[in-house]
Amino acid sequence: MTPERSPRVGLLALMLELYDQSNPELRPDREVFAQRIVGLLSECADVVYTGIANTRAGVEGACREFATQDVDLVVVTCLTYAPSLIALPSLRDLGMPIILLNTQELAGVGESFGFDDLLKNHGVHGLHDLANVLNRSSVPFEVVTGHIADPQVRRELADWCCAAYAARQLRSLRVGLIGHAFTGMGDFGVDETTFLAMIGAEVVRVDPGEFVRLQGEAPAAEVQALMAADREAYEIAEEVTPEIHEASSRAEWALRRIVRGHGLGAVALHYPPLAAASPGGVLPFLGAAKLMAEGVGFGGEGDVTSAALVHLASLLFGEASFTEMFTIDFEGGAVFHAHYAEANPALAREDRPIRLVMRDGWVGCGGPSASLSFANQPGPATLMNLTVGPEGRFRMIAAEVEVLDYLQPIFPMPHFKCRPSIPLPAFLTGYLEAGGSHHLAIAEGHGLGRVEKLAGIMGLELTTL
Repeated sequence: MTPERSPRVGLLALMLELYDQSNPELRPDREVFAQRIVGLLSECADVVYTGIANTRAGVEGACREFATQDVDLVVVTCLTYAPSLIALPSLRDLGMPIILLNTQELAGVGESFGFDDLLKNHGVHGLHDLANVLNRSSVPFEVVTGHIADPQVRRELADWCCAAYAARQLRSLRVGLIGHAFTGMGDFGVDETTFLAMIGAEVVRVDPGEFVRLQGEAPAAEVQALMAADREAYEIAEEVTPEIHEASSRAEWALRRIVRGHGLGAVALHYPPLAAASPGGVLPFLGAAKLMAEGVGFGGEGDVTSAALVHLASLLFGEASFTEMFTIDFEGGAVFHAHYAEANPALAREDRPIRLVMRDGWVGCGGPSASLSFANQPGPATLMNLTVGPEGRFRMIAAEVEVLDYLQPIFPMPHFKCRPSIPLPAFLTGYLEAGGSHHLAIAEGHGLGRVEKLAGIMGLELTTL
């Protein structure tokens, strides 16, 4: 699922109104610097900027525009000194994340430093003033400090923009539950009301009968188009007959129609109810995997929490997949990951074709169904888990890992090995002690900083390993 839009950030650039009288040349000069900040933010977000604000009315007008434009967060900076009380009332009532950008145009104070330089580069004590009154007023904010040209500032701002966007999108996420949760699996049990109230994701229950009905309604031309795309993208195993491929493509079409028809950003499936209702017991392994490559979250065994997490991870990192730790490689300091048939093919290794294989149902239920088989591309990745801790509070666990160069051709399912950045026993012990559930999301690239910012915005307890 392609995100509806990019992150959107409001820039509130402040300065002192008295300078309009005492130094009228300063405001045009500071406007040039403000545009430089707009350019910086534009590298990671769509920017809403209404011009320099140096009065309470100006700040109020800017914040009204931020609300109208539905921004995900507001970046506040002082282009010179600005008094805090012109901004406090509007920021107090803003209701969205606030980042104080503590920067300036001048990189250093040396022998040539003069009064003009000082006049243009004394916003830091304006931010002292503002941070103090925000703190007094219990208005939460975060700070990014560094010179405007510092790459670390760019990275920090990009992480904040992405984290705020992802958290905001999660508030409107609808997770489709087709079937029910695996009986007896307690670690991903969740109170759906609390899930909606605290995380923002709504669980939508979908009758397996709708999945069956839609398979029968699948237009032949659209099914054939899905099959043609598969033949172009994948290496088709001999055991995947045209009949199996067509039935699986009908199941994919039905799953796609459910996602679109119910406005879902994620789906949680438990296969026995689908197998019992579906003609021939065909299961939508193929559709679930391909939808993950389009940003739709997935949770196995009816795990709505992990389905939401996979969608969230895709918003944070671009590509993400459902996964599960299966076997410990003590000798290699790694863990073997897999699941029955569902993973994001966009994460597949680039030097081997993705294979379209046949799976004979799921753990004693269902019938012949097409599925994808591949190993993940080696490289840096981030593991994430979303679970419920003591007293019903949601918590997140995250770790940076390295996906290893590993392929076991005998396995007909997606798989990989990954090595954590800390010693394996400490990683595994820490995960157990934090109460991590057995379903996770994996995303491309290292990004603990981004996850930390997301957890802060959402008010989640975070354990990093």
